[in-house]
Amino acid sequence: MKKILATIVASAILGFGANAQVLDKEQMKNTAWVGVGAPLGGDAMAYGFTDTFQTRFDRGKFTVEAMLNWSFLANYDNEYNVDNFQFGTSNNNPLSIKYGNWGVNSVSNAAKAIDGEYNNHANVKNTLQDSYYVNFLYHITKNVDFGVGTKLNWKVGPAPAYGSWLWENDAHIRQGGFSTSYDDRSGVFAQTSTEAVGNYRYYVHAAGNRPGTADVVGFVPFANKYAKRALGVRFIADGEMLEIGAALPNGFNTDDPVLNSGIKFNPAKWLSLAAAIEGALDDGSNFYTGATIGFDKFILDLYYAADSLFTNAKNDQAYGTGAAITFVIPNTKVTLRPEIGVNFFEDDNYTAAWYTGGSLSFDINKDIGFNLWSSIAFGSKDKRWDDHSATDDWDGGHIFDVRPEITFNYTSHTSFAAYFDYEHRTAFDGKGRKCWSTGLFWTYIF
Repeated sequence: MKKILATIVASAILGFGANAQVLDKEQMKNTAWVGVGAPLGGDAMAYGFTDTFQTRFDRGKFTVEAMLNWSFLANYDNEYNVDNFQFGTSNNNPLSIKYGNWGVNSVSNAAKAIDGEYNNHANVKNTLQDSYYVNFLYHITKNVDFGVGTKLNWKVGPAPAYGSWLWENDAHIRQGGFSTSYDDRSGVFAQTSTEAVGNYRYYVHAAGNRPGTADVVGFVPFANKYAKRALGVRFIADGEMLEIGAALPNGFNTDDPVLNSGIKFNPAKWLSLAAAIEGALDDGSNFYTGATIGFDKFILDLYYAADSLFTNAKNDQAYGTGAAITFVIPNTKVTLRPEIGVNFFEDDNYTAAWYTGGSLSFDINKDIGFNLWSSIAFGSKDKRWDDHSATDDWDGGHIFDVRPEITFNYTSHTSFAAYFDYEHRTAFDGKGRKCWSTGLFWTYIF
């Protein structure tokens, strides 16, 4: 057990190394998936096929990495049946595909007369992925990196996560699956091309984020990645005791400058402290701080976010806090990681949202492993619903998800994973929907 914990501590405190990017080392990797399921509001159907190819090359002082996703996915007709299959690059992945078209809005007409934007469908825009990324790094010295790319992935400290990249086999829902219109893939200041890339600003009152405009809301972003689609510079001290970095996000301009920055300090082998700000010098900034503490028998992650700071608008700030603990059950090789999070809002009409969940994993033998993710989430309610007969029985809604998975390491280069993911979502107005998916992943490392 001590050996397992030591490995977990080293990974949590030190990360994957000074030059870690999306891929933690030089390699070529391909991840393929095929699946079936029943999306929200639909019958069982074939979802199709996705394939994601990644590569990273380290040559002298340079690192280049890239990814391209291509797919052969189902198109749905108005009756939610499969109309055809379409080939091409895609922002979808096994997690986002299970939601289909998010379900049909069935809020009553009496309620819509109060607010025409009431909508009880799921808004899961934050489960979309990049269809590609390209990053270039120049290691000026062994301690200083210069990078430019569409997904640099420079991050400090722990935060709520999917458990893996969305195209990989062990990815699961984040923050209990809260609906949100917030797309945090790229964190740009402004778009400079026709590509749809997410802005770092979080709008609490936007449709899809505020209560009543999606089935179960309460998502709050954690800005621990200070360089995504950006140009950045970072210093990493020997032994990774200290990391300091700054980045210009995509869309920076001299009339309205903006800056992202992050710092991580590891004063001891058992302690890591981190802080970051996204959008400094601009209103709508997001602040993050977190810590990882490695005790003898468990590891504790703590994190806090404060978003939409320094804006002129009133009641638009959002806050999130949470913790996760990782430990090995005594006298076993079973690893548990429960987590809990609470998100709350400056607008006192909105109640707090919260979720809890966790993962369990163990090896059945040297080649076969099992892992399980499950969570439950309770969304934010607008207290003003109590003032109208058409909405006085509404609450924030809730979500339950469970995802067991079996992995098989066939060779040192090839692995397979089979999973089943079931999710039940009860919207703020009591409308219940469920979706499920099952499929097979094949990962090959060249």
